[in-house]
Amino acid sequence: MVFDYMDYFVSMSVGLTGFSSDAIAPQLDTIDIKSAYLAAFDENLPTGMAEQILERYKTLFVAGGSKPGSEEQIVGQMLGGSGTSAAQILAMRQLIFLWYAGAWPTVQSDGNSSTGGQTFSTVLSADSYTQGLVWRVMQSHPMGSTTYNYGYWASNPPPLSAYLENPV
Repeated sequence: MVFDYMDYFVSMSVGLTGFSSDAIAPQLDTIDIKSAYLAAFDENLPTGMAEQILERYKTLFVAGGSKPGSEEQIVGQMLGGSGTSAAQILAMRQLIFLWYAGAWPTVQSDGNSSTGGQTFSTVLSADSYTQGLVWRVMQSHPMGSTTYNYGYWASNPPPLSAYLENPV
């Protein structure tokens, strides 16, 4: 990528995942998974596509007054095909999968099969696996990795909203 698009990548990720910016890019961020995901987003797409998607997001975000809280509406427009190609929409869906599963999905189309193809995914790293948003949605943690203290299961879990924010 030629430009530093991290702010727009985080903003677009907020819209794509439904998580707060504090969860996507916490201020105290020792793991920095967002940088790994931005690199994977750029490296796994055809040359320049990630930049085009982020440029489109930036254009819509700025045109809308750069208002926090408008992220979901903007990505909704883009996923609806407003100024985005089918390949770019697929790339945005792959980014959603990356945030939730910590893995990059590769879609192999097969027009002759009843399902239309198959999807294979590759976990980026141990950190991407443990940082997958799916764990928060499940109000759980990955096997072998938790920030909870021993015996936490004896207490009632906090509400789902507590998992959608940065737990630190």
